[in-house]
Amino acid sequence: MSPTAADGAFCDFNAGAPALPEVLECFVAVERECPANPASAHGPGRRARAVLEDARARIAAALELAGDDVLFTSGGTEAANLAVLGLGDPSLPVLLSATEHPAVFEPAQRRGTVAWELDRGGRALVTPPAAAVGLIALVHGQSELGTLQPIAAAAALAGEQRVPLLVDAAQTLGRVALDEPLRAGATVILSPHKCGGMRGHGVLAGRGLATRLQPLLRGGGQELGLRPGTQSPALAAANALAIERAVRDRAARAATMADNRSAFLRGLQQSGVAHVVLTPLDDSLPNTVMVLFSDLEGRSLLPTLDLHGVFASHGSACSSGAPTPPRVLRAIGLSDRDARAAVRFSFDWHARGETLTTAAARCGVVLASRQKNS
Repeated sequence: MSPTAADGAFCDFNAGAPALPEVLECFVAVERECPANPASAHGPGRRARAVLEDARARIAAALELAGDDVLFTSGGTEAANLAVLGLGDPSLPVLLSATEHPAVFEPAQRRGTVAWELDRGGRALVTPPAAAVGLIALVHGQSELGTLQPIAAAAALAGEQRVPLLVDAAQTLGRVALDEPLRAGATVILSPHKCGGMRGHGVLAGRGLATRLQPLLRGGGQELGLRPGTQSPALAAANALAIERAVRDRAARAATMADNRSAFLRGLQQSGVAHVVLTPLDDSLPNTVMVLFSDLEGRSLLPTLDLHGVFASHGSACSSGAPTPPRVLRAIGLSDRDARAAVRFSFDWHARGETLTTAAARCGVVLASRQKNS
C-alpha cells in the first residue's frame, strides 16, 4: 500500500517514494526470467548480463551519457562514499558546505574539508579556497530546506581549480532538470527510490567516470572494477525504467509538486498557526518546504503531527535518529531551539491539493492551540 493511500497526508517524500507499479512489475519479471549471476559465462548468465547492460545503456541515454559513464551501486549512500573517497587527489581536502547530505559530508571529513558559508536561505556562497583542494562537492537541491544550489558557479570554480565536481542529485531527479551538472562534467549521484524506483540501488554517473574514479572496495571485477559485488539485473532494469519516467515526466511532476506545496501552505495560513517558511520558495525543489513553528518545543512536534495524520520529518531520514537538528539549520543562523521547531514537508507528483489543504489546516489549528498555551 502506498503511504498516501490511507489519508493522503504523507508529507515525507524526500525520504523516499513508493515504486511505480510498472517498475515493480519490471523488477518481478526480470527477477523471474534472469535469476543467474550476470558475471557467469554460461547462457543464463549471459542473458542476465544482457539485461544489466541494457539497463545501463538506457540510463545513459536518458542522461545523454555513454554506457561507461554509468556505475551501479547499492544506493545513494554508497555512490556518495565511492565518489567522495575515489575522485580527485585523496591527499587534499574537499571543498563543500553545510548543505551536504551526511553520505557526502561524513566521508569528506576523512579527507579533510574546507567550507563555504551559506546565505540565510541555505545557498552556498561559492568562493575560491585559500589553499589547494582535491574535490568540490555541492548538492543540487538541499534535502531539508530544499534550496537549489549554484551549480554553474561551482562548476566554473572546479574548472579553475582543475579538480572534479561532485553533485548530489538524489533530490532533483524527476524534479529539476539535470542538464546543468551533467553538461558541466560533474559526477552525479542518483537515488532512484526518490522518483518511483526501487530501494537498495543507486547510480553514480558522469562523463569519463571510468577513468577518473578509484575503487573503494576490492574483491571482484564488476562495474569496470570500480564497484565489486554481484549486480542485480532486476534492480538495474526496474530503476532504468524509473529514471526514464522521471526524466520524461519531470516538468509535469514539478508543476504538480509545486501545486501540492502551495495547497499545504494555504492550509497552514488558514489555520492561524504562527509559522515562518524557511525555504526560499522561488529557488528551491518544487516539492519541499521547511517550516519553523514559533514558540513550540520541537521534540513533540512530529508526534503531534503524526497523531493528526500528517507524516513529516525534521530532515534527512538517514540522520533522523540524531539528537541534533539538521546541520544546515544551524549554519543559516537558527538557534538550537528554533532548529528543533522546524519541520520539513515534502510532496509527491500526484495531485493532492484539497487533501493537503485540509490536513494542514487541521494540524495548524492544533499547533496554534499549543502555541497559545505555551
